[in-house]
Amino acid sequence: MDPRKLAAALVALSWSGAILAGSPPNQLTIDATKQPSPPARGRGPFPGSAHPGHSAGLPVQLELKIPTGELRPDGTTLIDFLITNVGTEPITLPASVDQNMERTEVLTLWFTSGVGRLFESAIVGTSAELYGRSSDPRTLHVLAPNETMRVHASSRVELDTGAASLTGHAELLLLSNGRSNLVGTSDAEPVTKTLSLSPGR
Repeated sequence: MDPRKLAAALVALSWSGAILAGSPPNQLTIDATKQPSPPARGRGPFPGSAHPGHSAGLPVQLELKIPTGELRPDGTTLIDFLITNVGTEPITLPASVDQNMERTEVLTLWFTSGVGRLFESAIVGTSAELYGRSSDPRTLHVLAPNETMRVHASSRVELDTGAASLTGHAELLLLSNGRSNLVGTSDAEPVTKTLSLSPGR
């Protein structure tokens, strides 16, 4: 077994990252709701495939969930990205929300929509970034075949009330010598949700 995968497997459940309680047994849930927005990217990820599926380099099924559809005072809502390994081998994914750490890989999660004011320009906002460093297994999670990890995040993008059709996207990059190399991408099935103002807003 790859020593990197073995080391990550031994400590994946012991690191003190932003992991939420109350998840299904053995499911890793990472809380990225308080992660600040990085500078918007004008090139990639943009806009993601309109068709569900994944590339060969990232054999995961991505699912976007909108638990309540309630808009907060800033117009954002809470969302979940469910990432399931649909391959036959374990895969190692970044699992830290620390934007200040040195990193060798980044998993970016975002969504697209044709509703409201989203993506009227080429600037794309993201919902979460997970970071990993190959020399620090605490920042990585080994996702076994058929295992699912959940990333709880803010939409970060202001949304309008009413029916919305949103599609989740994921992109995994490896970073080396100041350059980024695409490992793979995954795109979810569109999900439709009626968005409404939170009580008291």
